[in-house]
Amino acid sequence: MDKLSLEEKVDLLIENGIRILNKAYALEKKPVDMGHGVLLYPSEFHLIETAGKNPAENLTSISSRLGVTKGAISQMVKKLEKKGLVKKVRVPGNKKDVMLELTDFGREAFEWHKSLHESMEAGIRKELEGMSSSEMETFLRVYGHLERMLDRCMERYR
Repeated sequence: MDKLSLEEKVDLLIENGIRILNKAYALEKKPVDMGHGVLLYPSEFHLIETAGKNPAENLTSISSRLGVTKGAISQMVKKLEKKGLVKKVRVPGNKKDVMLELTDFGREAFEWHKSLHESMEAGIRKELEGMSSSEMETFLRVYGHLERMLDRCMERYR
């Protein structure tokens, strides 16, 4: 790797990044059946997870946490309501804010997704346990740079 020019390293980084993003995108498009015959997409699980972890947050805050538009959240909430996983709740004395409450089925999906993440995180920890603290800090710094680059790209194409 040391023998590569900066340009070659950048090309390799972009190539690897695109491959990783494509794999993540493919996973986001695959629905999962928890065993009840109801298909849920990863994006729906992530909304359920965020609502379950942050019950005092309104839909605007949840959309910000997930990095998606309020319109996208509204569409997803409608789908999840139809599937019986969430219900919208208005805050007494506040006509503007809408909160999400998980139904019993929604809490079951939340717990199912939580155990899936725990299993995935154990695998990630196993992959990363050989990294030094310095390597991990570099890795996290690069992640931050990549996120800022993607933010700039998104701004450019709005």
